[in-house]
Amino acid sequence: MQPKTPEVDPMVTTTVKNVRDRFGAEGLRDLIAVATMELRTAESAEQRLASLSEPVPAPEPVDAADTQAWLAYTEVDPDRDTETRR
Repeated sequence: MQPKTPEVDPMVTTTVKNVRDRFGAEGLRDLIAVATMELRTAESAEQRLASLSEPVPAPEPVDAADTQAWLAYTEVDPDRDTETRR
């Protein structure tokens, strides 16, 4: 098994060796479990950020004539008696 990056940051290598030396195989298993959870969280966050940078499709142009026709169609007649609308 090889690291994903060609050069592993020395801090990562030092951390893993420190865990190994202090906690042994059990500590390394714990480190892998915690790192796996953190990896899922980080990848999920990266995906959410990537989706935010995707271009949003332009809205369809609004036809002013359609809007005016809709307003005329839905306009309430102010002279109409309110009692007959119930």
